[in-house]
Amino acid sequence: MRTFLKFCFLGSFLFILEVQASAKKETTVSYLQYVDEITNDFVKEMENETGLSCRGSGGSMPYDVEEFDIMLVGYRRATQEEARALMVTAIQKLLKKINEHEKIRHFLREHPFTESRASISIAFQTNHGTRYLDGSIALVFNARNKIFYERAENQLVKYPPVFDARTGGIDSPAHEKVQEKLVRLAEEPYEEAVQIVAAMPKQYPFKKLR
Repeated sequence: MRTFLKFCFLGSFLFILEVQASAKKETTVSYLQYVDEITNDFVKEMENETGLSCRGSGGSMPYDVEEFDIMLVGYRRATQEEARALMVTAIQKLLKKINEHEKIRHFLREHPFTESRASISIAFQTNHGTRYLDGSIALVFNARNKIFYERAENQLVKYPPVFDARTGGIDSPAHEKVQEKLVRLAEEPYEEAVQIVAAMPKQYPFKKLR
């Protein structure tokens, strides 16, 4: 009898764990579906209005929706003014879609969702996928309530010789190599960027970049 009761208890316990795991999995799937809906809608709208394409998306969502992370790319040059306007527009558009999506609200780490949880980056490249090296903006992104602007440049990197530990001889001699690097051009508080963009013409930057 005791053995039977033990098996019954164990079976009930495992059943409860299975139900909880299934419910958790179903909940996770549901809010990831809402994340996909928001992301796809956002990407499509940015493509139609600005010509920016999506090259990756994700975020931090282990137990709830903590952060959105979306990477966009524009195949053209961009000034800092253009990059700022596009970034502010993209962030505000994404936040609006998140905060107005009723089904995802319960799963958000906080509501309303804020700029610090909407991570967006925009790369500006040639049609061949290479970066411009003329001092224009190569990458703009937001982090820590700031917007960062970077340009690309070729830098001469010096490599010291590499010695073979077994023989003591030189495995690779010292050499120099030109490599492409991203260099910080400027940074500014997000709220400051919002104020600058708010003073710009209303139609800007809603125009195709291509």
